[in-house]
Amino acid sequence: MSTDARNHHYVPQTYLRAFTDGESKKSKFTVFDVATEKRFETVPRNVCAVRDFNRVSIPGMDANAIESGMGIFESLIAPAVAEINLTNTFEGEAKNTILNLMALLAVRHPDRRESMRKFHSQIAKITMGMLLNRREMYDNVTAEMRSEGIISEDSPSYTDVKAFFDGGQYDIEVTNESHLNSEQTMHETALPLLAERSWMLYRVNPKDGHFITSDHPVSITWRNPSNIPPLYRHSPGFGMRDTEVLFPLTKNLVLIGIFDGESGYQIASPLLVAASNSRVANYCSRQIYSSKRSFTALSPQMEIINGPDLLKMHPASR
Repeated sequence: MSTDARNHHYVPQTYLRAFTDGESKKSKFTVFDVATEKRFETVPRNVCAVRDFNRVSIPGMDANAIESGMGIFESLIAPAVAEINLTNTFEGEAKNTILNLMALLAVRHPDRRESMRKFHSQIAKITMGMLLNRREMYDNVTAEMRSEGIISEDSPSYTDVKAFFDGGQYDIEVTNESHLNSEQTMHETALPLLAERSWMLYRVNPKDGHFITSDHPVSITWRNPSNIPPLYRHSPGFGMRDTEVLFPLTKNLVLIGIFDGESGYQIASPLLVAASNSRVANYCSRQIYSSKRSFTALSPQMEIINGPDLLKMHPASR
């Protein structure tokens, strides 16, 4: 991997290639953009990427150290998938690699970073507003900061700072280093919880279609949502017992993990294929990826339908 790489994939190309028609570097898949309802063909290199997503600015550290490390990990994905595909088993080092991939995909996403940025921005504004609301408190805090060398003696006055704050013509950003540190902590939390689950590996019968994936491929849902208070139905956690994690591994394989269930391998029913694709579409951020221009999905009435028709019901398309 080039040390000058700037286009960083938050969903690895190696993973996405398993959903293309030919599964090679130059193979294409069909992209369904649920926000615009557009459909087009492209290679995985052109999706799920953000400039400098993993870039860091730490003295003495290579700016692309994290991205290079991700490249080393991503080199393990294809062999792990090939082993699972050949043996129809989900165990050993191949399982460890894929569980790590799932944990990474669950916690590292531009949408999550933007949510965190908004949260920190809100907290910063509240804190700064309270500080500027009392001149005496502001003077005490800034005096201490000057004594510690955090701000200079010629820093802006209270009047200037308050006018700037009240004007609201600024954005509060969160550094990549902060995001990456937070994501590492979340990864370390999610991984053992994924490992505790029992995993069923399902293979599609070619006559029943294929699995799709998305720009946010790890989904977690309540198994019995009617038993959950409405306030909590949209926020299941990886440690909650009555939940199910679904992860499309390739266009032919999908993994479903639950607590206190059975592990093994089965041929997927047509209903399961359609249901899996519907969940992937419902939980995507913006795009879904299919090896063909059509796929099966499940309607709200539990009928197997043409997948593109389902996209018109997706919240992002309205």
